[in-house]
Formats: sequence, structure tokens, C-alpha cells
Amino acid sequence: MRIADPMDALVSLQREVRRGMPTDPTELSPGVRVVLDQPNGVIRYTYARIEHGRVKAIAIFVHHEPIDGVPCFNLGYAVPEAYCNRGWAGMIIEQGIQELRHGLGRHGAKSFYVEAVVGADNIASQRVASKIISDSPTAGIDSESGEPVLQYTRLVEC
Repeated sequence: MRIADPMDALVSLQREVRRGMPTDPTELSPGVRVVLDQPNGVIRYTYARIEHGRVKAIAIFVHHEPIDGVPCFNLGYAVPEAYCNRGWAGMIIEQGIQELRHGLGRHGAKSFYVEAVVGADNIASQRVASKIISDSPTAGIDSESGEPVLQYTRLVEC
């Protein structure tokens, strides 16, 4: 088993967009679309920058176990190689966080955590997570794959 790769979700979303799957506009970020679903009964928000039918970046927020009673979302993100090194990952993550803050705040949430678990060998994703989520990750081992990871956590106030 390997660490979950958000690029798999990006490829799947691209395929479904080409097949005509509807996506919804976000409230705060023109050009960003959202898909809300519940695979296996777990709430998942997928924010995507889609231009001319091409998915250029995604940020996936999956509802997870609370941290100290505060809601938490696991974060995955991906950008196709053709669009790397343009700031797309950081942009879609920040836009997703702002959309969640806005929506959850409207429903009475005071705060939530965002947690990104990045493979120890994924330097590009580490740079993004250090910049957007936290500059002080915790080292660990992925419970699914057994591979070394870095865990980045950020508390977001609504």
C-alpha cells in the first residue's frame, strides 16, 4: 500500500468533468468550482480551478476526527505537472480554506483544523504545506502505507 495520492482524485475529476459532471461555483472565489460529496459516508469538499475544461489544481478537504473537540479536515492537493511551479497549489488551498471558513462560520462554527499529511520524500508538497499550513510539521509514519510522513496542522478561526 502507498500513501494516498491526490493526483488520482484530480485525474478522476478531470475525467468526470469531460463527461459533463456538474460542479458548483464557490461563493468567494471566481473561477473556483466545488464538488461536495460523501464517499463512504464521510463529507468531502473538492475545490478545483477549472479553465477551458481542464482541471489545473485541486484541494480536497475530508472531514476527519476532531482535534481537542474542534472539527478537522484532512487536506490533499494536486496540480498537473504542466501547471507546476506557478503557485496554483497554494492558491487553491487558500481559496478552499476561505470557502470553508465562510460556510462553516455561517453555520455557527468558531474554528476548525486543516491537517496535511505529506510523504517525507515529497519535497514540492512539503514546500506548499510549510508555506500555507504550518512551518513546524511533526514527523510520523503513515498508518496506511507505513511510509515516513510529515504532518502539518493549522487552526483556522471562523
